Amino acid sequence: MKSFAKTCLVLLAALTMTAFATNAQTDSSSTSTNKPPAAAKPKPKAYTGTIASVDSDAKTITVTLASGASQTLKVGAKTKIKKDGEPATLADIAAGQKVKGYEHKGESGDWVANTVNIGEPKPKPAAPPAQ
Repeated sequence: MKSFAKTCLVLLAALTMTAFATNAQTDSSSTSTNKPPAAAKPKPKAYTGTIASVDSDAKTITVTLASGASQTLKVGAKTKIKKDGEPATLADIAAGQKVKGYEHKGESGDWVANTVNIGEPKPKPAAPPAQ
């Protein structure tokens, strides 16, 4: 009977050690395959002002902000440009136009325009009167 109890204890100890070893391997392998946390997306910031200049070659616009400060924004492939509420291009932007939109700080530290809205959207037509 004593030998049976010893055998059971040895088996129990072996199973416990195996379980801990398997768990340790799983933990170490799962941490090595985990991807690093993604960098936080830069928060967009609103801007409002007047177009001071447009550089088509550099794909930038310079905006005189309401505060009087001047800011240059890069216009990238993802920048959404609208003029009077309709899709537009960088070529449609001219100095002196009122502008508003959203910008964010790019990886290089430059300000990048998310949106550029020139003019005002056309008002929606009134609904026909109910009869």
